[in-house]
Amino acid sequence: MELWETLRFGARALHLKSMSTASPEKIADKQLSRLRRLVAHAKENSPYLAEKYADVNPETCELADLPVSDKSEVMENFDRWLTVDDVKQNEVEAFFDDESNLGKLFKERYVLSHTSGSTGQPLLLVKAPIDFELMFALQAARGHRTSLDLKEMFTRLTEPVRLAAVTLKPGFYPSGSAFQYMPDGVKNFIDVLQLSLNDENLLARLAEFKPTHLTTYASILHELARAVEAGELDFGDHLEQVVNISEKLMAGPRKRYEKLFGAPVLDDYGMGECLFLTSGCMTSQGMHVNSDWAILEVVDDDNQPVPAGERGAKVLLTNLANQIQPFIRYEVGDVVVMASKNCDCDVTLPLIAEIEGRNSEIFYTQVNGNLRPVHPAIVEQAIGQTTEVREYQIVQDGPKFLQISVEPIGSASIDAQQVRQQVLERLADEGVTELEVQVEVVDRLVPSDQGSKFQRVITNFEPEQ
Repeated sequence: MELWETLRFGARALHLKSMSTASPEKIADKQLSRLRRLVAHAKENSPYLAEKYADVNPETCELADLPVSDKSEVMENFDRWLTVDDVKQNEVEAFFDDESNLGKLFKERYVLSHTSGSTGQPLLLVKAPIDFELMFALQAARGHRTSLDLKEMFTRLTEPVRLAAVTLKPGFYPSGSAFQYMPDGVKNFIDVLQLSLNDENLLARLAEFKPTHLTTYASILHELARAVEAGELDFGDHLEQVVNISEKLMAGPRKRYEKLFGAPVLDDYGMGECLFLTSGCMTSQGMHVNSDWAILEVVDDDNQPVPAGERGAKVLLTNLANQIQPFIRYEVGDVVVMASKNCDCDVTLPLIAEIEGRNSEIFYTQVNGNLRPVHPAIVEQAIGQTTEVREYQIVQDGPKFLQISVEPIGSASIDAQQVRQQVLERLADEGVTELEVQVEVVDRLVPSDQGSKFQRVITNFEPEQ
């Protein structure tokens, strides 16, 4: 049985690799057929979605025909949203109350996780174990610097990838718990060591494991880089690839870390609702959307498409694999820019040029007496001109003043006044001239809570509407 699962995983990964270079028309046809099957399944098996899609014909519908949904709607109708009748919200919440359940299947059939709730109510997630085979197969096929072929697959049977996954803390959150549900067929290809930032012997275990691949958050990558800079950690020459997830990494640190770790640093954009959404690109340093299995729409506030190359207000996600808890045109408050030209690599999948954060991560300024929201990407572009900046944080206590802290990489020297001038000039380009800015250089910027993601924008006042 294990041999069969291993061969199935390998065959699936090879097929997914071939699909990444298929014609856009073939990928679009596959996407549409899967979308219509998902809609039909949801309409037939989900009491709530049967009502929501009452006027939708699954056999002929197009993506734009389908209504938008969001987290509040999913959670307000949790039990009726699901396409199975043996999962109830109160039972799921009770399952999370027992930490010993981490890594176990709920009712021996379902994988449960939940989001952090950093933007409000946590989202409870229900998936099938087979979904994780797809996630790992996509990573093996498209998220690896070595081109996947039959020879490479057989090599990995005897020399598995050694993947170190360093997360913030153990828990039921999606990116951390996913490795607890790795299918047996995957384990012959990938040897995983999962660690947490608060592990006492984190550095020693990493060095002993000799990972060929490292997956972690930008804030944790900063911690590991500090350890390498201090001579406390040495990856040797084993590391082949680093993948940054969940948090944004600026261009300066990325370039520095590629030299420091001796390996390319890629980005991977995903979310609990769809962990396999993208694969990092070696050529462009953007991210290719796995559009044969997921749909990502970059839209404005009115859910209308935004042209490639322009910043969206949010995105609409459709996960074509999860048939238990369908996410179809599901609103996520991420600010995304799609590439305006084709990638130079041979992958034909859509390319994300930039993830600029969440639409909730904004600060405010007064322009001609009116309060105006400003996205921090504007400030980041200015700070990024100084490539020695490892990390930054914006704190705003009122509408007329920004306090910006910047941390240098290693022993680099940063001119705070120069950074301040860069920020002021960039803000002026956007018509923001009434905002006072102060910049200070600090030794270290870390999350206020070691178990949480790093918060780049902190707004300590409620703007009047």
